Amino acid sequence: MIVIWIIFKITRPKKKRTKFKHFHNEAIIAEMKKEYEKALDIRNEGLKFTTLNNAERAGLYAGNGGTYLYLKDYNNATLCFDKAFELVQEEKFPYDEQYIEVIDSYVKANRKEDALKLVESLLQRQSYHKKFKKLEPLREKLLT
Repeated sequence: MIVIWIIFKITRPKKKRTKFKHFHNEAIIAEMKKEYEKALDIRNEGLKFTTLNNAERAGLYAGNGGTYLYLKDYNNATLCFDKAFELVQEEKFPYDEQYIEVIDSYVKANRKEDALKLVESLLQRQSYHKKFKKLEPLREKLLT
């Protein structure tokens, strides 16, 4: 009986991914297994779903940007970050220390002007989240 149950578990089709959390979680699991292309594919599959809201789509783009950043593919990383920030430009989102790495990826992709624009945009968010002020030294560094 146990053997039949195991065979059933192994051979039954996996549930279809249909929600943000499915794509997000499975992509993270793939990355933990160092299956980076699979993680990118999973998130890209999620981006095809019209049922996801802008914040969820931005999360998938940002996740792909992070994967590309880890792979030192700064051009693709910044393209993903562009799409993520564009989707949530009207949204309020909290400060995250990883924004420093994101901005650095623009510099490494030879997009210093875009890095500066992003910093300026993020600094405006101090109106609702004071920690964005931590990016001021980065702005000064980009201006020199």
